[in-house]
Amino acid sequence: MLPFGYLVRNLLRRPLRSVVTLLGIAATTLLVIAMTSFAAGMHEASGGQARPDRVFLLGTANEVDLVRSVLTRGHAEVAAAAAPGVLEVDGQRAASVELHIATRRGEQVGLLRGVTSGAWLVHPEVRVTVGREPRAPFEIMVGSLAADRMGLPPEAVAVGATLTLERRAFRVVGQFTAPGTIYEAELWGRLADVMLATKREDVSCVVLRLADPATLPDLRLFAARRVDLELAAVPEAELLAALAESLRPIAALARWMAWLAVVAGAIACANTMFAAVLARTREFATLRALGYRPWALGLGLVQESLLVGLLGGALGVFTALAIGSWSLRYPMGALQLQADVTSRALGVAGALLSGLLGGIAPAWRAVRLPLVEALGGRI
Repeated sequence: MLPFGYLVRNLLRRPLRSVVTLLGIAATTLLVIAMTSFAAGMHEASGGQARPDRVFLLGTANEVDLVRSVLTRGHAEVAAAAAPGVLEVDGQRAASVELHIATRRGEQVGLLRGVTSGAWLVHPEVRVTVGREPRAPFEIMVGSLAADRMGLPPEAVAVGATLTLERRAFRVVGQFTAPGTIYEAELWGRLADVMLATKREDVSCVVLRLADPATLPDLRLFAARRVDLELAAVPEAELLAALAESLRPIAALARWMAWLAVVAGAIACANTMFAAVLARTREFATLRALGYRPWALGLGLVQESLLVGLLGGALGVFTALAIGSWSLRYPMGALQLQADVTSRALGVAGALLSGLLGGIAPAWRAVRLPLVEALGGRI
């Protein structure tokens, strides 16, 4: 086999070409990391954090569509007060009548949610990080990704700032996080204020948290018997499964883009190694004349290509770590993309695969070089 130092020196003999290939592999690695993080984030936000004890009461016309669900407020309040099996904490029922609506601010669309006091029991994932929850008229609390979702600077949603929504001035009184959910891209306000600002007389749903998930059949029986309320009980897992199904093509597209990036990286490596074969024809012939077998030359080229892939993958990973986390908007919210261990490992694997695929064809070409013609430089 060829010495490893010889392979490294060959890369240094063509520095410009090697640097360009390294940058291409680094870009491939970054794209693989971004696409795998995006696909994983879509899966987590659309179903990874479903709670077995949380149930949605929706309008019977749209049993698995939270956006189009419509309930009269009176029916929703009756259901919130009478539904069986609901968790109670210090005498307060874990039931929240909510209105979910898209609000436009200029060319940007935000996600506005009107909630009642029971929302903090129903959604325990929500944690106030700065300020407090809305208590007075026309106060709102913003999610950690709400500014990115609406294309706003951070100071526009800072505590104490005023945000105009639906031609109403809302004062920002708090900021919250809810990792792994779609809540972080939303703006939360009191239900009465949101209904008044949007001129709505109906609501979207009633969200309940059960004391025991095993009582779900009793809740469904209650919804079926109260035909006057016109509602259906849908567990959160079922609701988010429908959302995940609608997002599956987007996640699949992200994975295909990652594979295409690997193919592009392989083409870049193959181009570099083919150029190396053509430029070193006499050198390879001389090595064979010195006693190196053809397979040793081919294996050396594959090792060179793998080395380029490894270095490019490492450069891509370090670049991703330097960038840190970044947010990405999508129709139902926003995602926080992070270069976690899994995505970094897949990025490096993609870089190595690019190097391997890019080195096989040039290595096969080098192995099949006729010795006599190669020595004469006729190939």
